Amino acid sequence: MKPDTHELGRREQMILLLKKAGWHEGRHVDISGFERRCKEAGIDLFDSAKAFLQEFSGIDDSVYFKYHPDEPDCRFADDWHDYTFNFIPDALAEISRPEDYRIIVSFAGEDCFCLGESGYYYPAVVAIGRSGKLYFKHDYEDTVRVFDTLLDSMEHELDGHDLVIPTLYEKNEVLLPTLWGKRVFPVKRPNPFV
Repeated sequence: MKPDTHELGRREQMILLLKKAGWHEGRHVDISGFERRCKEAGIDLFDSAKAFLQEFSGIDDSVYFKYHPDEPDCRFADDWHDYTFNFIPDALAEISRPEDYRIIVSFAGEDCFCLGESGYYYPAVVAIGRSGKLYFKHDYEDTVRVFDTLLDSMEHELDGHDLVIPTLYEKNEVLLPTLWGKRVFPVKRPNPFV
């Protein structure tokens, strides 16, 4: 029997969400091909960025879960929600708001490496500094948020949401309606950093 919400602390819930996306403790992906491409392009892939990508690159770019709505009769009570982990090699060229990365760099006061986007509902632009600090900038607020770990950022993003614990144990695969009929999400992709 799976524990209920009150038996799992918030940190444990976030760990389950990460595990559902394909992460595990001690995860270490070989990104030597990406390191080589960075070196050839003159991009400084400093140690904290390298360590982050070795641990988190290639996990599912979306992980699905449910939460208990504030209002029991809410029409979204049984909907799936997704948390984004869109860490991509050419992030600065592909993120939706590159100006948010420039704001992060200006705020951080240290060299930063753009990782991509991450978060719940409206994902933030994410960068990592040489210090290992993670910087999150959402387009809907002026604040740059600073976190020590990805788990810390997840706790902040999902603050106030009472997660449905059994959905954290289910396979990360949901059937959702699209314009072309029902499709399975997330779309599984190979690790772009390998």
